[in-house]
Amino acid sequence: MTGKPKRIISSLDMPQLYTENANRAHSFGSLSLANFDPFPKNPPISKVFREIGLADELGSGMRNTYKYTLLYSGAEPQFVEGNVFRTTIPLSEAATATVGPIQFLPGTEAGAELYEKIKLDTGRLNSLLEFCTVPRTRAELQDFCGIKTEKYFREKILNPMLTIGLIRRTIPDRPNSPNQKYMKI
Repeated sequence: MTGKPKRIISSLDMPQLYTENANRAHSFGSLSLANFDPFPKNPPISKVFREIGLADELGSGMRNTYKYTLLYSGAEPQFVEGNVFRTTIPLSEAATATVGPIQFLPGTEAGAELYEKIKLDTGRLNSLLEFCTVPRTRAELQDFCGIKTEKYFREKILNPMLTIGLIRRTIPDRPNSPNQKYMKI
């Protein structure tokens, strides 16, 4: 087994989710449902989770990944086994839009903490982002959200959205400009 750390990589240039983690390989090369022979990676832990009813059938993860990736993105996932196990899940814009904004896929603990600081549920956040496809003032955004307090809106919604990169200023070199507007990235 290699000392390679687990990684999850998402790219806006190529709409896919890519993972890799160290593996004790039983075979090498691409896996498909036709040539896949499931085996538990850690039999003692697998047995415990099966006993308490928190484990699915062995191999169901790969079958479900194929099923739902085809359903949501129209393409097949790729599984490559070796000393490093690699998975590539193709994404479509339509599939990611229903889950949340494609601009932010939590990949870091700090990013996830910032995302949690936005005091809007996912539906309202997505609506606000759609509203921002046209440049809007802070007052327009605040009114759209139905929030009366400017300080609360700035601290709990506007600033975290700017920090994460969900929206941008139309006049970035003058953040306090009276003509400042905000737009979805």
